Amino acid sequence: MTELNSLERSTMQMQTERTVVVTGAAGGMGYATSRHLAAQGWQVLGIDRAENLKPLSKEIPGLHALVADLADSGLPDRVAGALTSLPPVAGLVNMAGISVGDTIDRLSDEDWDLSFAVNVTPAMRLIRLLAPRMKANGKGSIVNVGSPVGIVGARKPSYAASKAALTGLTVSCARNLGPDNIRVNLLLPGPTLTGMTHDWSAERRAAIADGSFLKRLCAPDEIARMLSFLLGEDCSYLTGSVIDMTAGSMWGH
Repeated sequence: MTELNSLERSTMQMQTERTVVVTGAAGGMGYATSRHLAAQGWQVLGIDRAENLKPLSKEIPGLHALVADLADSGLPDRVAGALTSLPPVAGLVNMAGISVGDTIDRLSDEDWDLSFAVNVTPAMRLIRLLAPRMKANGKGSIVNVGSPVGIVGARKPSYAASKAALTGLTVSCARNLGPDNIRVNLLLPGPTLTGMTHDWSAERRAAIADGSFLKRLCAPDEIARMLSFLLGEDCSYLTGSVIDMTAGSMWGH
């Protein structure tokens, strides 16, 4: 067997490697997911508006940082540019989201519009951008990360409605893209230990944990492992599904 030259080795490596795009990569769940997927051999294009994504990317081999505002209509062009130096795209995790607004009597049009501009529209734009690339590569997996409030409601209609919209987006895209061997699923995480929960009092944390059948909060690494499963070949016949990962807390939300 002849020894491969460096160009041939590089080409073969690019053919076996794969890229996943993860939004919200600087957050607690996003960082854990990016780290886990990189450890599994993925090249991860992490997107977040937070500037601390850049130093975080230096901690994780295989994580490539793109600091960007998800609500910017130019996001797809920036993502396309960032992907030119990466292996073929095989996965997408739409995780980024915001919770703004108030009860319906106090809800402003601005908060309503912003909720959809961040929680729904970027997911649509990235699916629209990346699906043709996945089709060209023969397969792909997309996971939208929603919230149980999209089913059971919340104090903020803007947040709940935008998360509910991800259900329609997910199932419709699963219908559209299934013939191209692209799977699309929706994950509903339960209350998870992230930076947002650090400010909770011990009493509040205990009360929320008590609403889970497991009597504890979820860990970011548990979300990461589920996302890795949904992106991988072990669930190759799963698409158009809504995965309840609330450990029962949805029904006491």
